[in-house]
Amino acid sequence: MKCNNLCDNQNLFKGGSLYNATAYVQDHTLINRGITTLGGSTIPQCIMSNNKYEAQERALMGGIYFVASYLTPIMLIPVYNRHFLKNKGVIKEFGKIAERIIQVPKEYLTPEGDLLKGLKKTAENFDKKEKNNDTSNAFKEIYNRYDNPNKLKKDLLSVHEKVLMTDFITTGVFWSAIPWIATELTEHRTKRTDFSAGFNLKTNEQSEKEKSKNNKKKKLLWNIAFCTIPGIIYSKIVTKGLSAGVSDKGFITKFIAKNADKFNYVSGTNMSKLIYASIWILSSFPAKIISARDSNERKDRALRDAGLFAMFFGGDFLINNILGRCADKFLGTKIMKDSEKNLNFLQRFSLGIKNFRLLEEDKSLSKDVLAKTKKAGAGIYWASLLTNTALIGFVLPKILNKFLRHNIEKEQKKSAGV
Repeated sequence: MKCNNLCDNQNLFKGGSLYNATAYVQDHTLINRGITTLGGSTIPQCIMSNNKYEAQERALMGGIYFVASYLTPIMLIPVYNRHFLKNKGVIKEFGKIAERIIQVPKEYLTPEGDLLKGLKKTAENFDKKEKNNDTSNAFKEIYNRYDNPNKLKKDLLSVHEKVLMTDFITTGVFWSAIPWIATELTEHRTKRTDFSAGFNLKTNEQSEKEKSKNNKKKKLLWNIAFCTIPGIIYSKIVTKGLSAGVSDKGFITKFIAKNADKFNYVSGTNMSKLIYASIWILSSFPAKIISARDSNERKDRALRDAGLFAMFFGGDFLINNILGRCADKFLGTKIMKDSEKNLNFLQRFSLGIKNFRLLEEDKSLSKDVLAKTKKAGAGIYWASLLTNTALIGFVLPKILNKFLRHNIEKEQKKSAGV
């Protein structure tokens, strides 16, 4: 049975149960964010918009992002993987089966990592599902072709660097382009160049004053800089850290080597939360601020994105932690990752919930406990996600709308000489 990356993604969702759907969303950061964006940043925030133009902009931005959050890892990343693996000479035969070598976890590519073990483990996972030895044979051909395993590690790291760099840049460009598309359409329809949320709160004359301050060419150049330079630097630093290993004295490179698993792509196509957060902070966020139409939109975007970032990475983790610990204590489930001994409260708390995809591999769980854990874990995960989207969708824009009205009133009084 031959299966490409699209099939690998579909297998993760196989089964149709709430638990399998939950495990899929937990594994795939872009899908998680897509749901949060649609449910938290789009639908509720459209409802909370100050006028129809702001609502239309938010609907368009959220809709484009939601579609891309699923299509990008399926359509673009497999192309990057295939191109750079062939370009580097890692794959020559066995077709798309050999491309699965990109899914060997990065912890096996560090100086301390056992590459042969990583190849065997990754191949066995595929062959077990497909009841053949196709992946093992493909990996053996690649491994035997290399005289030195360290040379294969080096080549794979080089491929990963190029894939990460390309994905970082294209993702950054795409994210920063979304608000440009929405705002340009609004300007074309309304002939106004100020923040659409304030259309009913200030006059056209005020917007014309803002128009003279806009320098789109300069903004676009800065956007391009933030979408490209961070991606190049970031990917090279990650490769340097993985190549140096945990024995390196540098704080950043040592951190990368110790946390190599946090730089993996699920199924070889879906970026991890750490990579996602890095693109958001280093590329998307500054590009959004730069492309704002006026000072009011700049403040709104800064506060809105900061709130969304905090809730997506912190709020979700916090709510899952609290509900998961309550379930483990009162329902007898095993949702939390704190089976290790001699850990203080902060260390235990930082571990978070288990990966639902791996629960069935935990032989220490009885059938009864496993069933309860899967059921409760799925419920907690979605409760957390819904709570997050409600806070992002209704509470945050309510605060920001008040802040916008206050700022515009202050501007009007200043303009009138009051």
